Amino acid sequence: MNRLTMLIVVLALILSATLVLGDTEIQKAPITWQQAALSDGEVLYAELCAVCHGVAGKGDGPAAPALKVQLSDLSMLAADNDGVFPAERVEKIITGDLRVTAHGTADMPVWGRMFESLRPDHKPVQRWAFARSRVYNLTEYLKTLQAE
Repeated sequence: MNRLTMLIVVLALILSATLVLGDTEIQKAPITWQQAALSDGEVLYAELCAVCHGVAGKGDGPAAPALKVQLSDLSMLAADNDGVFPAERVEKIITGDLRVTAHGTADMPVWGRMFESLRPDHKPVQRWAFARSRVYNLTEYLKTLQAE
């Protein structure tokens, strides 16, 4: 098969695949950065937080009974703050800048430092930026758990 014939066959395959796939994922518009942040935050919450705080943030995760301190109901953060989600306070708790007794002593690793340590090959400012973006994403997801 010569090059021109091969090129025509490849192009025909691509065209037919495009027609067959129609409205599948390939043709959907890319997600926004806000959607990506929420998606990342949801994954982070499921991996890091739900074991203690529970899927809905009620403080009823499978590890909660083993803790000495009763966990806060994360779905009530806005309600407990006159209807305003306390994003800055939540971010400080996640990063360890604001100590919460349930999260252990100040010596206990906190998520902000843990996120930074995931990129040891990066410069400090890049590690910090990566950690801040993960904390932001997690905080944004926590907003979606708020009770009406």
